[in-house]
Amino acid sequence: MMLYNNISNFTTNIALASFYSKAILGVIGLILNILVCLIICTHSSLRQPFTYLILNLSFSDLLVSLTVMISGILDYSTIAGFTTYQNAYILCVANAAIVLTILPGACLTLLVMSFERYQAVAVIRLRKIKLTTVLKIILIIWLTAIVSAVIPTVYVKFNNYYPNVCTIGRIDNYTLLIISIILFSTTSILPIIMMLIIYGLIIYKLIYSKQVVKIGPSSITNNREKNIRRTIFPVLLISVFTTASSVPYILLSYYTLINEYYYPYFGESFLRKYYRLWIFAATWYILSPIVNPFLYNLASSKFRKILHSLLCYRRRSLFHTKIVWIKPISGQGFDSSSKDSQVTLMRK
Repeated sequence: MMLYNNISNFTTNIALASFYSKAILGVIGLILNILVCLIICTHSSLRQPFTYLILNLSFSDLLVSLTVMISGILDYSTIAGFTTYQNAYILCVANAAIVLTILPGACLTLLVMSFERYQAVAVIRLRKIKLTTVLKIILIIWLTAIVSAVIPTVYVKFNNYYPNVCTIGRIDNYTLLIISIILFSTTSILPIIMMLIIYGLIIYKLIYSKQVVKIGPSSITNNREKNIRRTIFPVLLISVFTTASSVPYILLSYYTLINEYYYPYFGESFLRKYYRLWIFAATWYILSPIVNPFLYNLASSKFRKILHSLLCYRRRSLFHTKIVWIKPISGQGFDSSSKDSQVTLMRK
């Protein structure tokens, strides 16, 4: 059964605009985050605990970009009818499962990053964190995120009309609804609150330590404080921007989910009534995987150096030259005017 939908020209134009914008933004985010993942994975100097957390966050942004592209395809399917309902439904469920897994995964990763940065500021490090420990933490993060996404994914529904195309349907079981809300709160809302508290403590300690450093003459301490500030604030910016772009989308989704238990089809009417608000939240959510790769460049000095060397390599190879003197004929001294001595410019 092919998808065909009789809708107005106005709705068709909106769906087309949504498809093109999501496709373009999704491709840009996908390329940027693939480059970040490749740079970290192919350079041994970047294989550090904190960089692996950046890699995990970049991977989640990569998946966000992928879901944005799939969402655009689903929007286009409502007006083009290029596939069957069964195929579109499978694509919708897979896309929703990825989205519901990414959000808590990213929030938990940001929480771990805030703990790591707090240790750097407070100089509380009982033992050095090993890469294996970080990998175990990342594995636990994703397993927890998958568990929290199971119940909403089961109730995903696909509608053959724009804009309410792929959404979480009504969870008619009260127990499952409560479990879903608890899991969502513990994996998304609570980590965000804890992360903001930790960064508040970090900012306080940085301000306090800056006042102490002004009294003390130690240049080593001054340099350390400068290095910490250069890495802390980009990470803080990444965390705040990611949560600010995700929280409105998350809250609106679960607000409709809770109300649909008491009022069936609440989500459809809410989406149509507050369509601009939903578009604003979705747009913020889409921008996160595009902006974050540029902030990673500021969060890690080693990542920044490697990226700079990669960007400058071609320029050096094209413009940097080397003078090679060809040895004169045996028995003659060097004479710049001699025909036997030549100068060759070779590219390095």
